[in-house]
Amino acid sequence: MEQFNLDEIKQSIKENHIAYGENFAKGDAMQFAKHYANDGCIFPTNFPKMCGTDAINSFFDGAYKMGVRYIKLTANEVMGGPELVVETGNYELFVENNISIDKGKFVVIWKQENSEWKMYRDIWNSDIPAKPSI
Repeated sequence: MEQFNLDEIKQSIKENHIAYGENFAKGDAMQFAKHYANDGCIFPTNFPKMCGTDAINSFFDGAYKMGVRYIKLTANEVMGGPELVVETGNYELFVENNISIDKGKFVVIWKQENSEWKMYRDIWNSDIPAKPSI
């Protein structure tokens, strides 16, 4: 069995964040979804839970079609053990011309799938106050 090394996993997550943003910027939903485990789920703000590659692809493809062009992810904490790793961090969404439209925080649970660390559960919330519905 491979030795658990949290520093290596932190580096893997950092590299994953870069690729995640690059794949989103290309509008490549299939490459983008590869960052998630096959049984991965996302918990987006103001949407129901979505699980599986097709649902995750569809959600992020919709965000791209709405004009989101880049996602910047920053890890603040990474902790865990050989089965699951938990990451907390911040995100920022950008549209054309590098204009920021949203900032918030996230929690991701990572697990190994085929010797790669993949996002298993991903939840995020905006720091921008919701507009009144009235």
